[in-house]
Amino acid sequence: MRKAFSFYIIIILFTCGLITCILPYPLVSKYTNLTAKDIYNINNFHEGEDFIYSPASPISVSNLNWFDTVNTMFKTYQKTRVIDIKSGLTYYVYRNGGHNHADVEPIDKENTQIFKNIYGGVWSWARRPVWVELGEGNFVAASINGYPHGKSYIQNTGMDGHTCIHFLLSKTHGTKRVDEDHQAAVAYAYEHRNEIKNYL
Repeated sequence: MRKAFSFYIIIILFTCGLITCILPYPLVSKYTNLTAKDIYNINNFHEGEDFIYSPASPISVSNLNWFDTVNTMFKTYQKTRVIDIKSGLTYYVYRNGGHNHADVEPIDKENTQIFKNIYGGVWSWARRPVWVELGEGNFVAASINGYPHGKSYIQNTGMDGHTCIHFLLSKTHGTKRVDEDHQAAVAYAYEHRNEIKNYL
């Protein structure tokens, strides 16, 4: 009797396994009887022009020390985006050097004009708070001046010389001191970090 029971159990398990192999999709599934319209919608949901997928990548603004962090992050010859907070204008620069802070130049004449427009069309040593993008969606509070000086490393930019971007605790090249006006602009940029979503 016990052997017969075991035999029937084995037969039942074998039959169930065979049915599972032949019919791997559950017969009761709501997707078994899809219409042509259902299949079209499933296949084209993420590919149609009506559906544009845009991942909500987190945007952050940090206040990072120039010597400890930013000098390494901001590579020489790296192209980066700069957003002027008070005007809302955006331009792109290359870093061409700098030890105590970043020396930069606009990448072309068009970006030089945007940069100059930030200062009302005239070159100026005035400090302005900005956000500098170092990595996608990762911005750092910073400060710029708008007066080209020294050597120019990029041709055909419409600007003779380079300008400076200062970060937390960066220093000037001439006096090798922390510039209070630049640091005030950096602090302003960080204090207004939550407003960056209005500029992107």
